[in-house]
Amino acid sequence: MTEVVLKIPNMSCKHCVMKITKAIEGVGAKGEVSLEEKKAFVEFDPGKVRLEDIVKAIERYGYEVEVA
Repeated sequence: MTEVVLKIPNMSCKHCVMKITKAIEGVGAKGEVSLEEKKAFVEFDPGKVRLEDIVKAIERYGYEVEVA
């Protein structure tokens, strides 16, 4: 498993946390999203999911994503 921290600066509420969590889980990864830190702590199997797919899934909801 690979772990990565994603910065999501334009996340502003608990609804954002739910949407980002849904995006991460929707591509087959696990994530813990922190509104206070404006980050997502993501764990995924690189044999099944690409980091690029996780980032694109979050961006589809309109969020900016930076790999920390």
